[in-house]
Amino acid sequence: MTTKKRPDRAQQTKLRAFLKHHSQSGARLLKMSIVLGTLNALLMIASCYLLANAAHLVMFESKNINEVSYLLWPLAGLILLRALFLALSERLSHYAAQKIKSSMRKTLLAKLNRLGPTYIEQKGQGATLNTLHDGVEALHQYYANYLPSIAYSALIPLAILVVIFPTDYKAGLIFLFTAPLIPFFMILVGHKAEEINQQRWQQLSILGNYFLDRIQGLTQLKLFNATRSELTHIARISDDFRSSTMSVLKVAFLSAFTLEFFATISVALVAVIIGFRLFFGTLDFATGFVVLLLAPEFYLPLRQMGSHYHARLEGISAAADMIDIINAQEQLPLQQTQTVPLPIKNISAKQLSFLYPDSKEGISDINISLPEQGLFAFVGDSGAGKSTLFDCLLGFHHQANSHIFINGTALSRYENQSWLQNIAWIPQNPTLFYMSVADNLRIANAQATQTQLERAAAKAGALEFILALPHGFDTLLGEQGEGLSGGQKQRIALARAFLKNAPILMLDEPSAHLDSQTEQLINTAITDYAKHHLVLVIAHRLNTVSKADKIYLMQQGKIIEQGSYLQLNEKEGRFWQLVNAGVHHD
Repeated sequence: MTTKKRPDRAQQTKLRAFLKHHSQSGARLLKMSIVLGTLNALLMIASCYLLANAAHLVMFESKNINEVSYLLWPLAGLILLRALFLALSERLSHYAAQKIKSSMRKTLLAKLNRLGPTYIEQKGQGATLNTLHDGVEALHQYYANYLPSIAYSALIPLAILVVIFPTDYKAGLIFLFTAPLIPFFMILVGHKAEEINQQRWQQLSILGNYFLDRIQGLTQLKLFNATRSELTHIARISDDFRSSTMSVLKVAFLSAFTLEFFATISVALVAVIIGFRLFFGTLDFATGFVVLLLAPEFYLPLRQMGSHYHARLEGISAAADMIDIINAQEQLPLQQTQTVPLPIKNISAKQLSFLYPDSKEGISDINISLPEQGLFAFVGDSGAGKSTLFDCLLGFHHQANSHIFINGTALSRYENQSWLQNIAWIPQNPTLFYMSVADNLRIANAQATQTQLERAAAKAGALEFILALPHGFDTLLGEQGEGLSGGQKQRIALARAFLKNAPILMLDEPSAHLDSQTEQLINTAITDYAKHHLVLVIAHRLNTVSKADKIYLMQQGKIIEQGSYLQLNEKEGRFWQLVNAGVHHD
């Protein structure tokens, strides 16, 4: 299992800058949280002084409780204020982290929406989901705990030193010289933990892709009796991930032990020195007690920073995948794009070529011109480039957008989402969501009335079976349309496309999974739609394109023949051979 190389120092600086930049949505709340936490520390210092003076008066001045009540009542008030400030500080920091996570997810989703499905396929659906969910969640502890602890580790010890030095400079010097030991050993141990954690995070991304592929292909694994071998392989790689996780935990526990050890030694050293000074009478009890009370509080922020150091590791590791998405190349910066003008009179491709990375597969030198309306079919063997051409026309391959023209203007000048709003796209395996039939249809038009839903369903040949469902249009569908046949899913997808009533309708074998009677009904509906709209069809069965205004025959990424059904048959070329040979393309 391959993993990415651990980020170097320059890359880590870049990742920290990325995390800081994207914290703007919660920056104000984080600052308020830190201010409240610092005020809580100042109240803690005042509380220690009140408690030490009260103890000194009772033990050495023979005062009773009533006589020191003027110290105890303020002490009680400070304790209540500290509890309030602490609760507010924690709540604000967690709320700030929630806002930052929400903002980060919106940014990532907006970017992925602009990049299109091709980028997600290249990166891997499992890895992308892992970044959007687990990756963004890993930022919570980074923002809610680690960043405040960094501020506290600087502010609180400094505040204690400012108070201690005028009171007892010798104790202040002990604090000053022992404090650096904790962050020093934290960094020393954490360096190894960072490397292991980065490898673990990359393993998690790979596992996400692997598990999702196996779940999606579970039917095929069962058909080929490969489930046992896959289970064995999954068990092995899961155990590898478990070992990696345990390695991270082992280093984390070692780091925590090291920090606690040096913090305890430092406090013990202060206590021993204070004890000897009290014994020899070189220090009064009130001052010594204050120093002893403040010693654990002095090292506490440093220990907490160490305990939250793993949150930094998680945040940095997760940010590496996020920055890959954010920095992925788009066709143009958003400020240079514009909205697609309506109506769309012409779509053309001029010398359009696109090859997949690390592959010679794709399309080359495509020149087509499509009018405002009509039915145009693209046929050819599997791998001829039909789907790649459609992906380019949809704007999914941004490198090709400068060779596609809308009303004479390059597609690269338009915002991709604006272009997609004018298209209804039905792939060979359409996606239905875990919601009612009506809600699945209303994805195309959220304001659609019941009458409009029924009209679109009727046009797609879906109304009869939808009404036969237990709750009609309100019937809840399972994930990916679970409970419906392939043909029923296809017809619901067609109804959704008809409901959108987009200027351009693009379909990948719309008659797949349909019986002959329903196929005829669907083809008639598509032909009628093409009278007032532009319809582009990938056809795998040649008998379904006889009514097309123009047919493009593709082979090895190029258009080798074009014309109407009759014209291509009269040429007695490749298309004629396919028709007469009765070839069915899968």
